[in-house]
Amino acid sequence: MDDFDVSGSAAAAPALPALTDISIAYALFTYFAFAFLAIGLTVQMVRVLRQMKKAPAREQSGSFVGRLFRAGTDILLLRTTFFADRWAWIFGAAFYFSLILILIRHLRYFLQPAWLGPLWMLLELEQPFGFYGGLVLPAACAAWWGRQVFLKEGRIISSWADHAVMLLLVAIPVVGFLNTTVHTDVIAVKAFAIGLVTFSWVNLPTDPLLLIHLWLVAALMIAVPFSRLLLLLPFGKLLNMKPTEHSGNIRRRTLILRSLGPVLAVVLLAPVAVVARHGMTQGFHPAAVDMASLVADHRSDDNTVMIRNHPKFLFSHRTAVLHAGAITPGDNIERCVTCHAVKDASGQPVSSDDPTHFCRGCHIKAAVTIDCFECHQSKPTPQGQAMLLPRDRFPAVVHQQAERTAAR
Repeated sequence: MDDFDVSGSAAAAPALPALTDISIAYALFTYFAFAFLAIGLTVQMVRVLRQMKKAPAREQSGSFVGRLFRAGTDILLLRTTFFADRWAWIFGAAFYFSLILILIRHLRYFLQPAWLGPLWMLLELEQPFGFYGGLVLPAACAAWWGRQVFLKEGRIISSWADHAVMLLLVAIPVVGFLNTTVHTDVIAVKAFAIGLVTFSWVNLPTDPLLLIHLWLVAALMIAVPFSRLLLLLPFGKLLNMKPTEHSGNIRRRTLILRSLGPVLAVVLLAPVAVVARHGMTQGFHPAAVDMASLVADHRSDDNTVMIRNHPKFLFSHRTAVLHAGAITPGDNIERCVTCHAVKDASGQPVSSDDPTHFCRGCHIKAAVTIDCFECHQSKPTPQGQAMLLPRDRFPAVVHQQAERTAAR
């Protein structure tokens, strides 16, 4: 068997593991949260449109269509907030726009590249902006929240639901950022999300911070329908809505909460109970092992280890070779691209420009750009190929390579 042999078939691949209780609990929890959010926002938007239509005509208020158009500009630019309070506009705009960037960034988990075609490149380009939005969001939310708490003028946060939404909007990006430091298997997370979209469930990684992050997101989706916060910020001045007004709506939300309270409590606590029963397992952390020995033996290890931590492996090699001068045979990226080379129809290894390239496959799927091959060669040279001893790859790579060959 030569280095490019991808013999094997999908039938030879190991069967998918049975769904865990944690994966089932989180799948059902997510479905409920999405449904609750969709119904709640629909009801709120219908009420807002009715209020806009029934609002008494004022001088220069214009028609219903005109008010609807101004509402659209408020959503995009927060126009009324800008003219009412500059500081509130600064914090509110940072809050809204960073939230939008984060939501767009996370679309990569619920969409496949084939579904969008060339538009997928736009999602890849947006990823860094979404990351920076995740850094801005908690600070902007905390600043705007604090201003609402300590200043009475222009206050629109008035209920427990408003405060709960702000607390979750601060906590979610913080936990999400911390989750990036432990190297969760994002490919497995995406497989779980795609499974939810296509109703073909797969197991969810049980990293503690990931489970906490997803629970907080679902809790936010459940809390939003009880709060007018996301509507009041852009629409408040246009609709002349104040916290002290519409006491009937407040009483109605309180009645709904009392009716649905036990159900919501069970839904929120069910995933926590399942996780408490089965426990969480943190994924591999490279600081706990010898990097050099792990890289040398990675072919026989779990392939998710490399998916989570290969940037650190590459940085470790860079430091050892360039800074420490510890150069040994095979301590270069040529060995990696040779062992993981993919052949085209003519039997020649493809470069990184080809979507079937070993590295490009996961990077495209996760909407992550790859810049290694701006300097390094992305396919083996004949000399580099000849230097490698023939050996079998671990089964996961054989199966992945076989799928790519069949797809071509």
